[in-house]
Parts: sequence; C-alpha cells; structure tokens
Amino acid sequence: MKESEYLGLPKETRRFVDRLLMLGFDRERVYGFFTLIGLYAGAPNTQDKLQELFANLEPLLPIDRSKNLDEIVGDVYSGYDREINEFCYRSGLNSDFFGFREIKIPNTDKSIYVVNPKDEGLLGTDVLSVEKLADATGLFDAFILALGRRSLNSKLTLLQAFQCGIFQIQLHATSDVNGSMQIAKAIHSLLPPFFARCFSAVTSAQLDYFLGLETGQLALLSLMHEMDQDYAQQMWGFQSSLFFRQGQRLEGVEGLNEEQWHDWVLKNAVGFGEAYPQELLPFSRSNITLTDVPIWDGSVKSFETCDQYINAVWGYTAAKLENQFQSMEYKALTVHVIYSSLTSSREMKH
Repeated sequence: MKESEYLGLPKETRRFVDRLLMLGFDRERVYGFFTLIGLYAGAPNTQDKLQELFANLEPLLPIDRSKNLDEIVGDVYSGYDREINEFCYRSGLNSDFFGFREIKIPNTDKSIYVVNPKDEGLLGTDVLSVEKLADATGLFDAFILALGRRSLNSKLTLLQAFQCGIFQIQLHATSDVNGSMQIAKAIHSLLPPFFARCFSAVTSAQLDYFLGLETGQLALLSLMHEMDQDYAQQMWGFQSSLFFRQGQRLEGVEGLNEEQWHDWVLKNAVGFGEAYPQELLPFSRSNITLTDVPIWDGSVKSFETCDQYINAVWGYTAAKLENQFQSMEYKALTVHVIYSSLTSSREMKH
C-alpha cells in the first residue's frame, strides 16, 4: 500500500489494513473491501440505524455526512453498476428477493431497471448461485476483487473508495429505494464467515477485538454466531486449547496443513472430552442443524472422511483450496465437525 492511499484516514485504519494484508488480501482486494463497505453503508435505512452504523464506522472511516458526496468524489467516481449487476446475477437470488423497480420510459413501451442482473464478464468465478459456503466465498472474493480493480483504475484513495461505494448505492436509491436496500441486505446476509468477521470489525466497531484474534479463530467465530450461548462458550473454551497453553500462544499451529490440522484438532478434542466427562453440553443444545456427523471414536478419526463430509455440506475439499481465505474457512469447519462429533457422543449420556 502507498502512503498517499491513506489520505484522510486515521492511524487505526492502517492497523486494520495491515491485518488484512497479513490475512491474504492484496492491494486490489483491500480497495474492493472498502468499496464493499461503502455499498452497504450507503443504503437507505432508519435514522437510528444509520446513526449507529456511521458512529461505528467513524474510528476507521470518518466522513462528514452533511456534505454532498457528488462534490467530494463526483470527479473521480466511475461507477460500479456492472459489478453490481453481475454480483446480483451470480448470487442466485431471484427477482422476488431484489424486487428491482421497473422504470417506464415516457412515450415508449420500453422500461428499464436500475440494476440489470447479468454476466458482465467482470467477476472471475463460475458461481451461479450460493448453495454452499464455498460458493459464497468464491462469489465475494471475485466481487471484492472486481470492485477493487475499478477503484484502483480510478486512482482513488481508500477513503474515496469507501465514499464512491456510498455514492453508488445512493444513486441507485434515488430511483429504487427498495432495490438498493435489498442489495445491502444481500451483501450482509451472504457474507461468508471469514469476510463477515473482517466486515464486522469495521461496521460494528470491533477493531481491537478483531486484531486480537488468532488467524484460525476469525472464520470460526462467525460460524459460532448462531449457536446457543452456553454451548458456544464451551466450544470457545475448546478452540482456545488449539492455540494457547496456560495463556501462552502456541508456535507453529497456524502453519499446519489441512491434514495436520485435522489430527491436531482431534487430539485436543480427545483431551478436552476426557477433561470434562460430564460437563459438556450435547450437540442437540447447539441450536444448529447438522446431520450424519462423523462418529466420535470412529469415522471422525479419518481425515478423508471428514474432508468428504466438509465437501458434501459446505463445498470445500482440501485438495482444491484456492487461497488463504478458503483454507481458513476449511480449518474452521474442521473444528466445527470434530467438536460436533464429540458433543454428539454425549447425547446418550443426558
């Protein structure tokens, strides 16, 4: 990243960007991520929710909302219409979800839409609908990359990329309020675990917490979001044993490949189960649905079996992981599967 690209931003933003770069983002993806946040933040919402959101954004992305964005970035804004068209198309969400408003052209029998979902040839992915987690990660990585290329081609600063994202969705809202809100909803609801954790660090003012997490904890924390609180607390205690001993960070854990990681997680799960023979809550308390989990003290011991299960449920297989983002999510899913197997074995004891 260049020094000039941080113009108008506080030092905290640099800390966030440095972490993104360590996590596998390149310059284009950093720009794309800031643009994505703008697309989400600029969508219409209630006054209270907008005030809360921009208060959370203030530490990293301070802007004066009283100023007209057209006057600030109008001369550098080049638009992200085609990227949004393709994102909506490849999301697989139907027209009923987006409900884009039909705009009649006066004195003709023709009509147009602010967003026209179609393949624009800009997103480097073959995803055509988000059926599994791997689809979501592939779609968002391609979308973020395409947004970043557009922002860099316009020679924007990071703050301008964020502002142009806001400006884009606000322009949509002038003609189609509901459609622009649905785009923001799609962005928020389809975000895969790793990108969701990076996203919430900014939109929920959780920077320090985000920076304090181990790389292997980022996607896992998002996966645990829907779990029962008591069950999740026990699982969080387990996952901590994968990275720490007596408060000290374990060296070398982050460098384990997928099969080594499976063996490491399994070894620690056995120890965790033995340490808490009566206290662990059974899987039925988790508040999530997962069927045919590999059997504890049986098939869960096989890396190949767990890999096949992860592929069947979430679309990932260790042999075809394409980048660091996918590897992080795969490892989080490995923890999820093995811990679910352990707690499933406790059903008969309750």
